[in-house]
Formats: sequence, structure tokens, C-alpha cells
Amino acid sequence: MDSLIRFDAEIFRLINMRLASGYLDIVMPYVTEKFNFLGAIIVAALLIMILGNKRDRIGLVVLVALVLLSDLASNLLKQVFLRVRPCNALDGVRLLVGCSGSYSLPSGHATNIFAAMVFLTLRYKRFFLLFLAIAVTVSYSRVYVGVHYPFDVFSGAILGSLMAYAFTFAEKRFFKDKLKKALENPEDDRGSFEA
Repeated sequence: MDSLIRFDAEIFRLINMRLASGYLDIVMPYVTEKFNFLGAIIVAALLIMILGNKRDRIGLVVLVALVLLSDLASNLLKQVFLRVRPCNALDGVRLLVGCSGSYSLPSGHATNIFAAMVFLTLRYKRFFLLFLAIAVTVSYSRVYVGVHYPFDVFSGAILGSLMAYAFTFAEKRFFKDKLKKALENPEDDRGSFEA
């Protein structure tokens, strides 16, 4: 176990210190901040609610629930594992954003972004590469800016992906008809964003 922890710390140092560049020092702090994308997310949600068909709107409702519950799950697990963030545990960390006092494992950002992007991939398969690139970039940024170990991010990616599959299954199996009725619109003959 100690050797795995040391290996994780070495990979962290590689990404955070030795693979650093001036360009990434500008880009990664921007990418890692969720609120930088809040406007685009709100606009996309409004467009889906206005222009999307029933399936698109149902997906939006499920996606919001998924992200909220994935955030809750990651926060609960942090209280189980109690892993201290590298910016609080290691010397010489290149810290490009604020270092939270909360615990590190799993990464909430990685959990949330993988939950969202895997869920969207299962619905809109032709955008798979775009969704994967977004999830990997946001997750990588957490190590680059100095606030998570690689294993934190990997664990968050697994947790978020599993939750996305579970929510997709639950939507198809249990919630589809109920959500459809809740979002019923008799004039709804518009096209879907579905790929």
C-alpha cells in the first residue's frame, strides 16, 4: 500500500512540476474552475428546454439529478477515506488555485464531469470524443493545479462513470414514463438533439 501511495505522489509531481508549461499555467486554472462555465451550461439547458424534444428534456432532468448525487457521493466518500490533499501534504507543490481544507479522495470535479460526460455519451454517441476530451481535461487540471493526486482523479472518474451507467439504466427502466408525463407538451413535435 505504501508503494502505491509513493507511486501516486511521484506521478503527481511529474504532472504538477515537471510537465508544467507557461501556457498550461494559464489554461488549467481556468479549466478547473466550474463557475467559469456556468453561463454556457445555463444557455445550453435553456436551449434544450425550449428547442429539445421530450427525450432531450428528460435527459436534462436526469443529468441534473446525476450531477447533484455524484457530488454528494464524492463528498461522502471523502469523509470515509480522509486523504489529505497534496497541496496540504507535500512540500514544493506548484499551487495554481486555492487549496481547500477538504479531503481529496475521490476528486469531486472528476466524479461530476465523468458522470455528466459518460451520461451524455450514452445518449449522443457521435460526440463521444468531445465528451471524453472534456472529462479528461477537467480531471487532468485537478492534478496540474496541485489540488488532487492522480488516484483521486482516477477514482472520481470511475465513480462518476458507474453512476452515469446506473442513472441511464434507471431512466430507461423505471423513470422514463413518469418523467415523460411530467414534461408532457402537446405541441412537442420538434426534432431531438440526439445523434
